[in-house]
Amino acid sequence: MTESIQPTTTLVAAAVCVDGPRVLLTQRRPTGRFANQWEFPGGKLLWGESPEQGLRRELDEELGVAIEVGWPLHVIHYALEARHAFAVMFYWARIAGGTLALRGVQAARWVHPAEMAEMAILAPNAPVVARLRQLAARPEGLRPQFD
Repeated sequence: MTESIQPTTTLVAAAVCVDGPRVLLTQRRPTGRFANQWEFPGGKLLWGESPEQGLRRELDEELGVAIEVGWPLHVIHYALEARHAFAVMFYWARIAGGTLALRGVQAARWVHPAEMAEMAILAPNAPVVARLRQLAARPEGLRPQFD
């Protein structure tokens, strides 16, 4: 009897860190999967870790900052190959402490949503970029949601 390989989904949390009208993007390192592409900071969740806990841990590890996590903004399910997908949960966030340091990324930039159209954005992040551009175009702007 042959054992079949079951499809898997990796859970990921990403922070849409807002500072006024700007949003923080990080650039992946020049080697590895999706080299040099820009994305919202975050990463894979550890077993038993909530998305909020994972975001706080990931941004501390990668950028040296503490964040306040707000409400969920968007969720996507993205298949990379036939048997592996990612479920990415995007949350509003803001930096609450620390000094931005590039520990796990090549670069970090605060950008206006309109500028994101000119950047090499990681494909699973594209729907969130489109949504942010729509929100930023409203008279009230982004208006991130926090408790």
